[in-house]
Amino acid sequence: MAIKTLRNRIPHLLTAVLLLLGLMTAASTQAQAAPQPLGGSATVCSNSPIPTGWVVNSASTSSSCGSGRVYNISDTTGVSYTTVCSFSPIPAGWVITSSFSTSNCAGNNLGYNIRRA
Repeated sequence: MAIKTLRNRIPHLLTAVLLLLGLMTAASTQAQAAPQPLGGSATVCSNSPIPTGWVVNSASTSSSCGSGRVYNISDTTGVSYTTVCSFSPIPAGWVITSSFSTSNCAGNNLGYNIRRA
């Protein structure tokens, strides 16, 4: 009788083990697929949101963007000063130290030097 009961339970145990392995694999895959934070610099179309803590360092016209402008943006993490286009978001805790004329900010000829406060 004990052998018959064990035979009846093996498929259920096997199903439980396979389900557990499937859940572990799915959790691992989700962790690997999670978006990784950007670092350094990137190029985005001007109609894309600028991530918090990032600034627009230059802009140019581009047919690759429906908006007609492309931005070169950079992360301010780990830096104490940088130059930005005047239309760039200024991160919290940063101040404008000076302004200057520039041709690097298409459509706007004004740039700022900024630094951490």
